[in-house]
Amino acid sequence: MLRNYIIISLRNIRKHKLYSFINILSLALGLTACMVIYLFISDELNFDGFHENKSEIYRLNEVQSFTGTNVQHVALSMPGMGPSLQVDFPEILQYTRFWGRGKQLYKFTEKELLVEKTAYVDSTFLDLFSFTLLAGDRITALSSPNSIVLTQKVSLLFFQSPAAAIGQSIVVNEDLYKITGVVADTPENSHLQFDALISMSTVYSDNPEFNDRWGSNFLVTYVELVSDADLENLEAGFPDYLVRHTGNEEVNDYYKLYLQPLAEVHLGSMTVEHDYHNYRKFDGSYINVFTIIGFFILLIASVNFMNLATAKASYRLKEVGVRKSVGAGKSQLFGQFAVESLLLGLFSYLLALILAAVFIPVLNNLIGRSLSIMYILQDVNVLVLGLSVALSLGFLSSIYPAVYLSSFRPAAILKGGETKGKKSIFRSTLVIIQFGLAIAMIVSTLVVTQQLRFMQQTDIGFKTDQMVLIDMNNTANEAFTTLKSELLKSSNIQGVTASGQRLGNNFHQWGFKINMDTAVTDYTPSNVNVDFDYLDVYGIKMKEGRSFDESIPTDNGLAFIINETFANDLNLDEPVGLSAGHSWYHNDSLGQIIGVAADFNFNSLHYKINTLAMVVHPEWGYDELSVKINGQNTEAALADIKAVWDELVPDWPMQYSFLDSHFEELYRSDRQMTSVVTIMAILAILIACMGLFGLSSITTERRTKEIGIRKVLGASLLDIVTNSSRAFALLILIAFVIVSPFTFILLQSWLTGFAYKISINPWLFIAGCFMAFVIAMATISYHTIKSAVKNPVNTLRYE
Repeated sequence: MLRNYIIISLRNIRKHKLYSFINILSLALGLTACMVIYLFISDELNFDGFHENKSEIYRLNEVQSFTGTNVQHVALSMPGMGPSLQVDFPEILQYTRFWGRGKQLYKFTEKELLVEKTAYVDSTFLDLFSFTLLAGDRITALSSPNSIVLTQKVSLLFFQSPAAAIGQSIVVNEDLYKITGVVADTPENSHLQFDALISMSTVYSDNPEFNDRWGSNFLVTYVELVSDADLENLEAGFPDYLVRHTGNEEVNDYYKLYLQPLAEVHLGSMTVEHDYHNYRKFDGSYINVFTIIGFFILLIASVNFMNLATAKASYRLKEVGVRKSVGAGKSQLFGQFAVESLLLGLFSYLLALILAAVFIPVLNNLIGRSLSIMYILQDVNVLVLGLSVALSLGFLSSIYPAVYLSSFRPAAILKGGETKGKKSIFRSTLVIIQFGLAIAMIVSTLVVTQQLRFMQQTDIGFKTDQMVLIDMNNTANEAFTTLKSELLKSSNIQGVTASGQRLGNNFHQWGFKINMDTAVTDYTPSNVNVDFDYLDVYGIKMKEGRSFDESIPTDNGLAFIINETFANDLNLDEPVGLSAGHSWYHNDSLGQIIGVAADFNFNSLHYKINTLAMVVHPEWGYDELSVKINGQNTEAALADIKAVWDELVPDWPMQYSFLDSHFEELYRSDRQMTSVVTIMAILAILIACMGLFGLSSITTERRTKEIGIRKVLGASLLDIVTNSSRAFALLILIAFVIVSPFTFILLQSWLTGFAYKISINPWLFIAGCFMAFVIAMATISYHTIKSAVKNPVNTLRYE
């Protein structure tokens, strides 16, 4: 019996090629979309998942509430916190600290190399985290002062093999370190990224008070808890802990400590502003968005599959009538439809695997990922789940036509009666669901794209284009004046300046005080050390007062420019001229606020502009050189910069990046969101229209004789097309009315994650509906026009 069902099913699939092709391809596209979204979500959810004790590892974060600044979550802590936490709280098994030191110059014999990411860590680092150790002892590798662990990539740049590196000595910024271990390169799914680890004991062996240092937050602390630790009870002890160690009864007015599970660091840190060591940080709320999108796409494809199955089933009334007249029961009819639908589901699943293998590399290039179909092919559970979904859809789609058709009396079917005038409310409902979801996807794409464009095009208060950024060391700082003057001699260079921090990151915060006539008041704004012409080179406008002037001696260290937000917070009519200075300035040696700069977004548009004070203090040193180049001669400008740099800073290789690239990275997850939503919206409307194409083909074929009669009676082509399209147009309109309020609420919720956002324009909904309507009508009209242009003589003979 089964063999007979399969043979007949294959014959029907071959006989109705267009219908079968649409059904298989549309479901395959839906399944492919779900596979891709599954891979994307799995990639994000598996971040830091390779650590053996991941469920017991937490990152220590702070909520800082200082006068004169926004309340901020920060992923920084004080050096003394790690050691004291382990002593004070028995629930904490061990701790480790991670102090990123950025780029460092490494030397071994004649080889010199600028290594991107060097960090100081405690000896427990490799015990707490499960990074693969290729050579050395995991427990002792980072115990002794001046010991260093390299990654495999860095070790092979200097030595023949990781094993050959062990015991060798290497110079890092003129200090000698013994190589005690080599670890595998940090995995792509690790939020901590490093090229080399230096023992933290190197820092505190000559500076014992480092481990009891409080008041400055500049490193990251991780702790491992006992498996049954009561996190809420542990955190409840933090306020007393802070008072006990800082000796400040009011410390809890400014700091609140909390522990963030390692599993949430990658996806749950979008509200954390000072988060300098969180590679590929991603907005976890997008995971839910992508899950919903995947469900919607699969639902559209499922509805499409079911709708076409029920519509096409009505063509088989005579077949059903004959089968019933010769004794076929409902179970046999159901078996035939079930096998046919299951075969279609199976073919769809196999095609989906092929499509996923083809398009995943393309998607990787688009969104900057390394997704692989092998992740699915090697996981039996995922393969079985995908196949089960495809076959389940096939099975479900066979139920309705089997029950619907088997309910007719054979005599009535064979005479052509009883089915006339029957309208499928079920099929209409499926069309409404399908196009409702498609319209929601189109509107979401329009809104998401508009928000991303808004962030890219919003005037952030300074210029990012053609700005080359170069890391500076001590030599570069000592030669800065000469470096600047030599660079400005080039016609390809339009401006040179320097700063202690990069725009696009939240600037560091430290104490700042202002003499308000009645008293000296303390604030804690963001602060940045800049060169004299920093504002001019970056095109930052002044609202009041003046900019820095190198010819005025007091502008070095004793002049401050604050931003509008800070000026507004002071609530003063005239802040320019007030005595001010950093917290360590003596009250009798304060400088002066010389100007108020127009607000500029020195952080991403996800965050509101914070209060800011700028100062010129070359003695503190600058971290980064900013060179404004002529965009018409980029290569020549870079060559000019390198020539000057190599001559004046021979001990530090020049490495550069562009500021606009840095800002693009800030919105990477938003761009990925836009790309995925756009692709899925195109798929949604494509699948919906494929279904509509097949449905209109079946409907038009059934009305062939009616169209011929209408044409004989004088109906024009427009009249015939309008009459045939009216029912579908109404269904699309109903879908639009139903889905719009829900879509608006979801999009409003998504936009709350941005400090600066668009207002949703109702016309976007009208545009989305219009797009869906035009595409749908064009799809429907194809078959109607094709039938309408036929000779009426032929159409009236149609059976």
